[in-house]
Amino acid sequence: MLKRLIKGVLGVAVILGVLIGGATVFSDDASGEFAQIVDCVNPFVKEGNIYVKTTQPKEVNSYGTALYRQVAADEKGNKRTIEFSGLSELKKGHYLKLENKGAFVKTYKEVQKDDIPQAALAVIE
Repeated sequence: MLKRLIKGVLGVAVILGVLIGGATVFSDDASGEFAQIVDCVNPFVKEGNIYVKTTQPKEVNSYGTALYRQVAADEKGNKRTIEFSGLSELKKGHYLKLENKGAFVKTYKEVQKDDIPQAALAVIE
């Protein structure tokens, strides 16, 4: 009886490990809604900041909410594609600092070019 319980617990742990590990690998450079949900709840994805230079939105819905999909970089210059929404269409050519957890963007704020680390600036320019 105890052996069966231990095997069951180990089996569930292995399955969960494979699912979480697979989701982490999948969402590593993905930027869609599924990747955002996975990264938001995944305890192994680190929180951080990334930087973008605003471009034309991918689309603007009937409420005026703009969807952006663009290249972003962290302070070390590591780049990834990121997708985020603006409450309205943002001014093009402005710099944003996005607080993120993988593909999930929590907040963004406008920053000056001088406030962006040089490694990140080299990627987003």
